[in-house]
Amino acid sequence: MKKTLFLRVFLGYAAVIVLLAFAVTFFAPPLMRSHHIEEQAAGLEHLALLLEGPVLPYLTGGGSGDLGETVSFFGKSMKRRITVIDREGTVLADSEKEVGDMENHLFRPEIQAALQGEKRMSIRESSTLKTEMMYMSIPLRAEGRVVGVLRLSLFMKDFETLMDALRRDLLKVAGLVTLLALVIAFFLTRSISAPVREFIDASSRVSAGDFEVLVSTRRSGEFRDFARSFNAMTGRLKAMFSEVQLQNEEIEIILASIREGLGVLDKESRIVLCNAGFRRIVQDEAPEGRHIWEVVRSSSLGEIIRKAREAGTAAAGEATIGDRTYFCSAVSFATGDRLVVTLHDRMESRNPEKAEPI
Repeated sequence: MKKTLFLRVFLGYAAVIVLLAFAVTFFAPPLMRSHHIEEQAAGLEHLALLLEGPVLPYLTGGGSGDLGETVSFFGKSMKRRITVIDREGTVLADSEKEVGDMENHLFRPEIQAALQGEKRMSIRESSTLKTEMMYMSIPLRAEGRVVGVLRLSLFMKDFETLMDALRRDLLKVAGLVTLLALVIAFFLTRSISAPVREFIDASSRVSAGDFEVLVSTRRSGEFRDFARSFNAMTGRLKAMFSEVQLQNEEIEIILASIREGLGVLDKESRIVLCNAGFRRIVQDEAPEGRHIWEVVRSSSLGEIIRKAREAGTAAAGEATIGDRTYFCSAVSFATGDRLVVTLHDRMESRNPEKAEPI
């Protein structure tokens, strides 16, 4: 039971800790990935809006210099791939590839959306670079109409590498925190189960009659209050038991001083208590626990006991036990479950000088 109590509490803590650790490691990476994608998309959109001013003049005929060099310069500075596409889907400039090697982009989803005047983010495999990329396209407007598209992109493999590193770090942190939490749960469980186990052991000793047992009060909170109450209870039980023992000794002295035979019967007429005079009369040194008719072969005594039980008060009469005649009385307790039977020797009453010593 001791191990069961500790294991039940500890396993309960452990189950909660492991469940929380599993939830964090299972649900956190997708949420982190989604949040990071949103942040990257917002960053690409912000960069695209910054580049709109330098790039737009090249589509309206007002730009000076080479558009390809301008796009390549900004691409290297921002570490992002930059592509400029006109209304027909023709690639005018790209920071990573030669435009002559690139196919028409008119039917790319992000380009279609930008030509319709919408900003669009998409993640797909690049048909040019043959790798997954994140694209952010914004429309380039001049005089109220869309004249082209500016698209920024980044490699998803870099993003996935970052996410893998974050997942590994998360697993390490979750494992460390789980281990630390289990250690704390172990000591917390022991701090709870140890005093409970001590109280259980102390209660068992008290139930076995050991009133000297005390539990430690060197604890805090409710356990200390309970320990003090338990110790006070055992102290009162010890005092009460001592008082009962003293009363029993007094009763035994009183019974020993009574010359007549005296016995106490339970509701089934078993002898539960008797004095030396009763043992002498029935000639049995240990009649306790036996029925009265097993010890005393007297129908008259049995009739007196029956009348006392039926009347619920007292009954008396003479009964012959062995070769002597006794005046017998039976008085019922107030609770009605026990009888006090007294046996008075008629011969001793008539010849007190011949009475046998007790």
